[in-house]
Amino acid sequence: MKGKNLLGKLSLIALFAIASQSCKKENGIDNNNVIKRPYVVYTADAHGNIFKTNDGDNYNTIFPGDGLPLRSFITSKANILFAKDDRLFVSENGGQTFNPIAIDVVVVPKNIRYSNFLLDVPQLNRIYVTNSIAITGKVSFSPENGTYFDSDTSYTDQDTPYVAESFTYLDNGNLFSFSKAGSKFGKSRLFIKMGKDKQWEPKVTDLPGPFDFYLSHKGNTLIATDYDGTQGSYYSDDSGKTFKPFTGLPTTRKLLCTYSANNIVLVGTEKGGLYITSGTAFSSANGGIDANTSVYGIVAKDNLYKNNTTKKFFYLATSTGIYRSEDMAKSWIKVKVGDYRLIN
Repeated sequence: MKGKNLLGKLSLIALFAIASQSCKKENGIDNNNVIKRPYVVYTADAHGNIFKTNDGDNYNTIFPGDGLPLRSFITSKANILFAKDDRLFVSENGGQTFNPIAIDVVVVPKNIRYSNFLLDVPQLNRIYVTNSIAITGKVSFSPENGTYFDSDTSYTDQDTPYVAESFTYLDNGNLFSFSKAGSKFGKSRLFIKMGKDKQWEPKVTDLPGPFDFYLSHKGNTLIATDYDGTQGSYYSDDSGKTFKPFTGLPTTRKLLCTYSANNIVLVGTEKGGLYITSGTAFSSANGGIDANTSVYGIVAKDNLYKNNTTKKFFYLATSTGIYRSEDMAKSWIKVKVGDYRLIN
């Protein structure tokens, strides 16, 4: 009996030691609740106002709008870029002022309906943008976080797209672009760049056409989504050679945005809320989201705490407000009311 009592006391001491270590304090500060690396969310509403938050609850206006919505919005290191109408703007001072990129350098085609025509690729130290006045492929890139742009002429002699309207960068380092209008020699609408200094090469693909697909990805899986929704969304695990359809998405609503993080793919719809999948079959995930909500933008964020644990969040920019999920997109709470079109 004494042995059992001793074992029980030792167990309690061990449990107490573990608990004390997990709640370790330094200078009276609980490391479980101290954020070592906070996130930042930027969002833009239907009037072009740009907001910033560090906690998801309190939003500060960093740049007032002129009544017109932004078409695309990214950050690149300390710089912020947005596209409005056919112009591209950059801020080097945290959004206090935005300067236009010269009209003889970048002009964004007005007929692109999604935001994927502007992409920051930190791994390549490049920003890519669809540019109607570029020499070949209608693509320009910036090696300096948007402070200047050069025309991308790195296409092979085999083929060149008429206009590369969307981009995505896979985890394996492959950059893709897509041209709904096709290409100069009619061989492909999909192109791949397998390294910063490599050429764009055409990819023969079985993706149906002609439809208004835009690109995204999940890890090393390439995703092409039909903006109009009739063709749904497709995925490719062989760098775009063959595509297979996702199931479960509505075919009567526009698919406004596609985003992936934390092994989940999310699709925002027009007046149908959000759909998610961790496999190949989508289902609606609208718990807490108002009925008839259009989802225009999606982003994932996380807080890193001093004990090196993380807390993951998803945010939505929608027609009825900003929504946040703390349970991997299963349910949502509205944190800001309004009509929001972009989030980063």
